Amino acid sequence: MKKLILFILVVFMISCNSSKKIADTSSKYYTDSIYSNSLKEFRLHNVYLPKNFNKKKKYPIIYATDGIPIKFNIKRKSELDSLIQAKLTKPFILIESHYNSKIADSTSTAYGNGKKVYNKFRYFDYVPNQTVDTILKQRFSKHMNYFVSELIPTIEVQFNQKNKKENRFFYGYSNSASFGMNMLNSHPDLIGTYICYSIIGGGIQSMEWKKTVNYPKLYVQYGNQEPEFVKKEADFLINKYEELNLFYDIKQFEGGHDEHIWKKEFIKTIKKILK
Repeated sequence: MKKLILFILVVFMISCNSSKKIADTSSKYYTDSIYSNSLKEFRLHNVYLPKNFNKKKKYPIIYATDGIPIKFNIKRKSELDSLIQAKLTKPFILIESHYNSKIADSTSTAYGNGKKVYNKFRYFDYVPNQTVDTILKQRFSKHMNYFVSELIPTIEVQFNQKNKKENRFFYGYSNSASFGMNMLNSHPDLIGTYICYSIIGGGIQSMEWKKTVNYPKLYVQYGNQEPEFVKKEADFLINKYEELNLFYDIKQFEGGHDEHIWKKEFIKTIKKILK
């Protein structure tokens, strides 16, 4: 009887260890947070780790903005898993930084029906603006410092990556794409490739573009039904990147300011740059 009990215990332990190994080799997709000293608040971010993730190996990391609050998104995880499983991309890490959805202020701006526009902190985080409110005016620079000096270093220490410029990627759309363009211009040695869709509010043409700087590779897309100024920003970038002899891939798609199109095009783009 004692031998039987011992045998059962051994089988149970082996089974548990085997299950643990299987669980450890699966991909991960979860929400985490860090405290930002720049913004004086906790900031959430989603983390995707590929199957068989190993801290001893180096991975491309995509830093994205506008991550949405989630507990578990099986569709998103499965989509990324399938790209890697089918060898359409190399294994990569995805970090989606959440925006602050709290209302920051109400402005004198109003909709056609007279209803006031209520700006979220997201707007002030992503777009440099001329607000008279001192605290809100500082949000953009403080959020930039959070992204550059807090989020990226924390992630790369946590997962033992210590990446170089060429192995970092940025993805953003709309206002968050304008944030990306500001980071590209002001921190050109941090991230090697930017994916920016339907850029709005970036002030790209007023930025200083230096001939001696090797600005990152740039992938831009925008819709043919978007406001004319979106197209003008794209045309300016084409001319500037050609003038500086830099790599760019700027395209127009059929449609408007549409997150469903951005999601589809993002998959197509990472299949191209991480093949």
